[in-house]
Amino acid sequence: MYGSRGRIGLITLATDASVLQEHSLPLPPGVGLYPAPIPLSRGEVTPAALSEMLAGEELERAARLLTAIDPGLILFACTTGSLVHGIGWDRELIARIERATGRQGTTTTTAVLAALRAVGATSLAIATPYLDALNEIERRFFEASGFQVAAIAGLQCATDAAIGRLTPRDAIDLVDRVDRPEADAIFISCTTFHCLEAIAEIEARHGKPVITSNQAGIWFALRQIGINDPVPGYGRLLTLPDSHLAASSPMHLEATTP
Repeated sequence: MYGSRGRIGLITLATDASVLQEHSLPLPPGVGLYPAPIPLSRGEVTPAALSEMLAGEELERAARLLTAIDPGLILFACTTGSLVHGIGWDRELIARIERATGRQGTTTTTAVLAALRAVGATSLAIATPYLDALNEIERRFFEASGFQVAAIAGLQCATDAAIGRLTPRDAIDLVDRVDRPEADAIFISCTTFHCLEAIAEIEARHGKPVITSNQAGIWFALRQIGINDPVPGYGRLLTLPDSHLAASSPMHLEATTP
């Protein structure tokens, strides 16, 4: 039976061409992934469009649709959408999902924070496809969450369509530009950025753990529904023992609670 070991509901952006595929690739046997989209205004990846996307009831509508497949967890899969209003915004979105459905909810940002702490990150090199305005919001968010940001650089993509045309090679080249010796981890931001297959090469080239939005999202979702299978090939995060998630939880909750 599909989903016999667990089911994850995935709230996606309707314009995101990579999120479903990148969450599906590391799935262990018996785990089902089920999407429901919400519209991103004009397909624009800007602070205004992301805020507009979440101002109405689209998040709750998608979450309610997902209850039909009886998910163990509902994940809102959008990085900047779940941090655009700063510390605590991910918790507000989780509360909205849980009020609407009575099911456990989480967000990409929530997962990324837990993943970074699970690998022991303190100083980050952040690679993004974003415009500078979003990069500045992201920088402030991670600094307020207790990380140093050694460097952040984006590819100046203004739409999900443009980000969706990027490749794993674009991610490798961008990380080569943005990494710094003082960074002890690399974060590649954006669920639309096709970069999952590049993680192993980047870790080998730079000698430090790599966290991506989709990798962190599926890792965290699997652990939350009790699936702890190591999944090699997509970075060291997905091979960590479950104790690393438990160790990350107190700091994670402190950082994301308003």
